Amino acid sequence: MRKAKTLMFLLSLEICLFSVTCFSQSKIDKEVVARWHINYASYLIDVGKYMQALENYETAIELTSIRKTKLDALLGKAMLLYTFLDAPDEAIKVYRYIKANFPEAKELAYFREGFLLYTLNRTKEAKAVLKEYLKKYPSGRFRFQAEAILEMIEKIIKKPVPKPPIKRIRPKVRVRICKSVRELMLNSYDGSAVCVKGRVCANTMRIRLKRGVIILNNSKISEKSILFESDMPIEVCCRKKRKRLRGKILVKQKKDGLLVINLVDIEDYLLSVVPSESYSTWPIETLKAQAVCARTYAYYQYLHRKDREYDLVDDEGDQAYKGVSIETKRTTKAVRETQGLVLVYNNRPILAMYTANSGGTTADAGAVFDLYKPYLIAKPDPASLKGKMAKWERSFTASQIQNALLRIGLRVNGIINIKPAQRGPSGRIIKVYVISKSRTYMLRTRTTLKRALRLPEILFTIEKKDTMFIFKGRGWGHGVGYSQWGSAYLGKTKDFKEILGFYYPKTYIKKMW
Repeated sequence: MRKAKTLMFLLSLEICLFSVTCFSQSKIDKEVVARWHINYASYLIDVGKYMQALENYETAIELTSIRKTKLDALLGKAMLLYTFLDAPDEAIKVYRYIKANFPEAKELAYFREGFLLYTLNRTKEAKAVLKEYLKKYPSGRFRFQAEAILEMIEKIIKKPVPKPPIKRIRPKVRVRICKSVRELMLNSYDGSAVCVKGRVCANTMRIRLKRGVIILNNSKISEKSILFESDMPIEVCCRKKRKRLRGKILVKQKKDGLLVINLVDIEDYLLSVVPSESYSTWPIETLKAQAVCARTYAYYQYLHRKDREYDLVDDEGDQAYKGVSIETKRTTKAVRETQGLVLVYNNRPILAMYTANSGGTTADAGAVFDLYKPYLIAKPDPASLKGKMAKWERSFTASQIQNALLRIGLRVNGIINIKPAQRGPSGRIIKVYVISKSRTYMLRTRTTLKRALRLPEILFTIEKKDTMFIFKGRGWGHGVGYSQWGSAYLGKTKDFKEILGFYYPKTYIKKMW
């Protein structure tokens, strides 16, 4: 906590020193928090939470009054939209907004818009934008790249290149188990040794990083990465984790330590994910729905992270993945009987977001995360109200709320009241007014109040009694997409296709392998 406060003070001082005039404390606080949200968005992208990252960029844009910070958030948002969220048109809107409002970044926005249009095979639009770029910036930073792309566009126009057929392959996913570790252990299971092909086999492998060199069972290794394999699942012990995992284990040396990745067939990966995310006693149709949902989510990440070192992380950052020990016959049956089935929209795998409990109404992604998806919309979900985590209540004094907001960098002194400022179609409170003695603040609920108070959801009412604020809420999570507890009850009377059709309207199921 002391280090965090020191860092925030130094950031505040830097902002003040490099400003024309020193900002008020309130503006400094907002700038520090805005920068935190930009950095946190990068972390969320790293662990695959793309919608949540988008929300953090939006929060930074709303909080900051500094052009450079706003521009950084906008550029991050545009990259996120077209790289990970299949929303290139929204990214183009951001670049056009930058061109209109940020002359210092106009050249960059022009080129990125043209390049994006080219990658989308919208050659006529790309040609027009890149020609305009060269006209405005004949000696610009990207002139050689723009000229090269225009040459390629001319070749495409003269002789169109047919798109190669999409190969439906059963992928192996790369699951991050640990990062930045100095030491780990790999153990064999059922008498099957752990091996490094062409080098060594042993029942136990101890891998350490010492003075920039990997040490394997007391022997120095010149390579920067090592692949371990076995005929049986390998037990991986790093930090406080101990998991038996199918597939192979890749250990890579990085600047900040060792990166541990599980290379595993997607169907074998799901054998652990489904029981990690669901109760094995739930109806078999519910387990099948979870299997298709989890497979779709994993496949979406696999397709969108080719330039990253891993596709998924092994916890709730993506999907819980606890290893072989948690597998059950019923959940394995659900995976096997839905093998290769993926949810698609417009012939592309969807971003299959899911939540623990929708609280009786699913959320609209456009309202909660500022990106509309036709298959992630608000609709009544009464089945979820029968499940656990459906209702909750939290109470705080004004000073507790004030201190909680201060811990995340927002200084709001003398809180008098808290009221809804904006609701989504599901009734969720997207923004709140926090009313103090001196002024009224409008804050994003999820990234500020929910985060500060650790509220389960933003589907709540606010009641003030004397000095207490009482939050009475429904649901657990973000509320977008599939509700696990809702599915648990729907599975008693509906098959898995009906369940998925309910939570992801306008999608259909396609066998991919």
